[in-house]
Amino acid sequence: MRAPDPVKSADRYPWYVLGILTLSQTCHGIDRAIIGLVLAPVGKEFSLTDGQLGILAGFAYGIFFALAALPFGIAVDSLNRRNLMAIALALWSGATALCGLASGFWTLLLGRAAVGTAEAAGSPTGMSLLSDYFGEERRATAIGIWYLSSGIGLALAFLIGGAIVQVGGWRWAFAAAGLPGLVLAPILFLTVREPQRGAYDDPVPARPAEGQPGLAARILQLAARPGLFLCIAAIILIAAGIYGMSTWLTTFLIRVHGMPISRAGVTIAIAYGGLGSVGGFLAGWAIDQINRQRGGFDPARTALFGAVIPILTALTGIGTVVVSQTGPMQALLMACGFLSASYNGPIYAVIVTIAGPRLRGLAVSLVQLGANLIGVGAGTYLIGAVSDFVGGTEGVAWGIGTAMLFTFAGGLVLLLASRSIRRAQKKQIA
Repeated sequence: MRAPDPVKSADRYPWYVLGILTLSQTCHGIDRAIIGLVLAPVGKEFSLTDGQLGILAGFAYGIFFALAALPFGIAVDSLNRRNLMAIALALWSGATALCGLASGFWTLLLGRAAVGTAEAAGSPTGMSLLSDYFGEERRATAIGIWYLSSGIGLALAFLIGGAIVQVGGWRWAFAAAGLPGLVLAPILFLTVREPQRGAYDDPVPARPAEGQPGLAARILQLAARPGLFLCIAAIILIAAGIYGMSTWLTTFLIRVHGMPISRAGVTIAIAYGGLGSVGGFLAGWAIDQINRQRGGFDPARTALFGAVIPILTALTGIGTVVVSQTGPMQALLMACGFLSASYNGPIYAVIVTIAGPRLRGLAVSLVQLGANLIGVGAGTYLIGAVSDFVGGTEGVAWGIGTAMLFTFAGGLVLLLASRSIRRAQKKQIA
């Protein structure tokens, strides 16, 4: 028998945990996004090319995140997740603050590498904890709320950070970005309880103490689950465009539309922070309502719902950099921001549900490995490289437009994932 969803009980503690984890992931979003705000002043002070800036914003973070992702994923499936999250939060926040002391390209690269390494623990730990506090009936909603952190973090980084850069310079923006996580880490450690693993999932036969499957065997177990790896591949492609665009948008608005950095920060904060948070929550809530009205959680239906979102995101993103008039550009940017995080709740709900309680940490780590190495790393660098190749004020627009094609492809891959899951369901019925 499956245990009742704790959210339906009188115990409100799961909502408190969700709030703390959302705040932790907001710190994650601030510390990851702040580099995008300061690319222009950093490049000017250190005399860097757009390609070098792309390395700082992308590969310096993404490669080290990817290297740490699998070890953290394995740790999440076996160690105390509360402790792991608290330690990682303190480390990535401290590393972000220290980036303000950078003396050049290489010291800032080392700082970003430290941030990426520690942040690799954030998503697999957070999603694993949430999956043991919320049953599958409300899991997409919980993850959707948790992913409000992405938009809120970006909004705070660009809104408050823009004002700090305008007054005190980019170094103080890094220091301010790291402070909230250093305050929150001990609160998380002292008030969040480690939940029972798999309490709200179908029972899984106990593994014998000897002969536990190795990493390769566990990855093969995930690969055998229909549609799972297609969902992972889709998120990797989507991240290349969405993260790359959000990272380079400040530079685009400054160069192409002549905005001051503070106004550019406010514009991006509204689009990706405010509207992005609303879109992320509504998408998770909407698919939970649809599934509830149609008999329960259906991963094929949920993947299909999620597939539409990145396709629309790519179209509005390309429109943003193609339209020359500032008014229509801002309207398209707001639409793109609203859609940018909306796929997270539905698609991650599919991934953590199909993966099951014993492989969730590994599954999310595989997503994060690919999304940060290929998506964040290569996607962000690609925009800088295309910008250098095209040259002029329009180069960054060409780079963003190119990266958004990957997001469009991610939506198509989610269509394939939905079809693969549906075929497997029909075979089970037959």
